[in-house]
Amino acid sequence: MENSDFISFLDNYKGKKQFLQKEYLEFIKIVNHDYLSNSFGSPNFCAHYVPPDEDMYKKWQETHNVELKIDETQKEKKIISVNISSFDDLIKMIQDNEYDEQYNYNIDLKSLHIIKDDLVKLNNMIGMKRVKESVLDQLLYFLQGLHKGSRGDYKHTVIYGPPGTGKTEVAKIIGTMYSKVGILKNNVFKKVTRTDLIAGYLGQTAIKTKKVLDSCIGGVLFIDEVYALGSKSGNDDYSRECIDTICEALSDYKDDLMVIIAGYKEEIDERFFQVNGGLESRFIWKFNMDKYSADELFEIFKNIVVNCDWNIDETITTEWFKTKYEKFISLGRDMELLFTFSKICYSRRMYGNEGVVNKILTIQDIEKGFNIFNDNKNKDNNEISKYLLNSIYM
Repeated sequence: MENSDFISFLDNYKGKKQFLQKEYLEFIKIVNHDYLSNSFGSPNFCAHYVPPDEDMYKKWQETHNVELKIDETQKEKKIISVNISSFDDLIKMIQDNEYDEQYNYNIDLKSLHIIKDDLVKLNNMIGMKRVKESVLDQLLYFLQGLHKGSRGDYKHTVIYGPPGTGKTEVAKIIGTMYSKVGILKNNVFKKVTRTDLIAGYLGQTAIKTKKVLDSCIGGVLFIDEVYALGSKSGNDDYSRECIDTICEALSDYKDDLMVIIAGYKEEIDERFFQVNGGLESRFIWKFNMDKYSADELFEIFKNIVVNCDWNIDETITTEWFKTKYEKFISLGRDMELLFTFSKICYSRRMYGNEGVVNKILTIQDIEKGFNIFNDNKNKDNNEISKYLLNSIYM
C-alpha cells in the first residue's frame, strides 16, 4: 500500500468525528488484496498489513481530530455478574473486573472505572448510610440512561440535614462523578448563598440570579442553607423574584443543569418550597443526612488529626466525646474547631521543651481546647477567626 493511497482514504473522513475500525480494515483488505480474518472465525478482524507509516496516521489524526473507534458490533460480548445492594458491592465489582476496550459489557464498566476514586471517597466518609444508598440508586439510574427521553426526569436534588454533616462534600462528589461520565456536560460546581443571588433593588435580583444559573449550565449549582432565600411570612418580594427565577430555570435547563439545595427539612419546606408551588415537584431526589453519633464524631476527629500529620494519645476515647456530645451542635465542623483549639493548648504546654515536639495531643490538650471551644460556640465565625489570629499560641 502506498502512502498516497492511505492518505486518500483518510481524507474521506475529514469533518467527521470518527470512523469505524471495520471500515479502516476493509480499506486495507481492498488495497492489499489480502484476506482478513483469524483462524478461529472471530468477528474481530486482524490485518496482515498495516499502514506503512504509523507516525503519518497519528499526525493526520491529530490534524483532523478524527477518532478511530472500534465498532461495538465487532466486540466480543462479556457478561459481568451483578448483585449490587451497597456501595461496598459496587466498588468490589469494579475492583474485580478490569475494563478492557476489546469487550462489549452488559454494564457501563468504563464509566464505573472512571469514577472509582470518587465512589471510594464517598464510601469512606464516616456515617451517611442512608445518603450512600440514595446516591447509589441515583447513580445506577443515570448510568443506564433511564432519566432520558421526550419527558426526561429532573436531576435536581435536596440534601436534608443539619450543619456539619458533609452536605457540601457529598454535593461536590456527585457533581464530579456525573461530569466525568457525561451525565453532566461540564465540570462546573458553584456553591452560593443568598447574597450571591439577591440584589439590592427589585428587578435586579432576577438578572443576578439568572447570571449565576447561566454560569452553571452543564454542571451543578449548590445552594446551601437554601431556606435563607425565603421567609416564613412569604412577603419578601426579593426572595420571591429569586425563587421564581430558579423555578423557571429548573424546567428550562432540566437536561443541562443539576441544582442541589441543602438545609434543615422543616425550614426548606416552610421557607423555600412554599414560596412557589411548582418547586418541590422539580426536586425528585431527596437525600437525608443522619446526625453523627458520638462514636462517629470521634472517628471524624481522629481523621482530621491524622490527615494533618498529628496524633492523639490513647487515653482519648469515644467516652470523652459522649460526655460532650450535646455541645457539638455543628458536628463535623465543630471537630475542626476542637482540633484547632487543642493545638493552641498543646503549643502552650510544649513551649520551651526543645526537641520534644511530637505533635501528640493529650487528654489535657483536648479538655483545655474544649473549654476554648465552649467559650466561643456562641460567637460568629468572624469573632472566632479574630480570636485565632490574635492568639500568641498559633
